[in-house]
Amino acid sequence: MPPTVDPTSGIPVMVNNQQNHIANPAPSPQNVSQGQPVQYQQTPQQMHQQNLFNSISYNNHQIEPQMMNTLHGTQMVYPHMQKSKLVMLLLAIFLGWAGGHNFYLGFTSRAVSQLLISILSFGFLAPVSSIWALIEGVVLFGNQQAIDSNGIPLKD
Repeated sequence: MPPTVDPTSGIPVMVNNQQNHIANPAPSPQNVSQGQPVQYQQTPQQMHQQNLFNSISYNNHQIEPQMMNTLHGTQMVYPHMQKSKLVMLLLAIFLGWAGGHNFYLGFTSRAVSQLLISILSFGFLAPVSSIWALIEGVVLFGNQQAIDSNGIPLKD
């Protein structure tokens, strides 16, 4: 059904057919006095926002911050601030020779040292950096108290 135009505001209005709403531009005294529910039209933007709101599952995604003990004391930590142990392990396996996992966790000096060992030795000492990274990745992956450079615990 094509959108209709609201005569008062000139905004295109679409009727939400999924819920079988009856389009009423404004509540009339007759509908209110007869006890019929008053239903309003929605703009496309409002319908889109409502669909987005309905599609978000609050049980599966945590968006609220949690109080966590960090190196800097107890802090509010949002879920997007926590880094993943699995991503860290994969970076240690595939880019460990270049210190990829340490760059990810924020340990820049350690990462630069692994990168320089590999590059300045023209790759001859890259296996040393790889073994170092593999051991470090496995230890951090198995550690329940593993933290990043900001002291925020890694998520499983």
